[in-house]
Amino acid sequence: MTTFSKWSEVRADVVAAAGGEEAVSEGRKRNQAYIDGHRLAERRKAAACPEPTSPT
Repeated sequence: MTTFSKWSEVRADVVAAAGGEEAVSEGRKRNQAYIDGHRLAERRKAAACPEPTSPT
């Protein structure tokens, strides 16, 4: 059977490898900004009215 480590047991090593708490915090902010931008683009795309077609 496979056993997995708890996040609380490995978090300190992961944070240290990433460059510390400040680096993790900056990465989280950068990731959230990307997500927010993507969501905003989706909302703008959904709200856009299609251009009227000209009769031919």
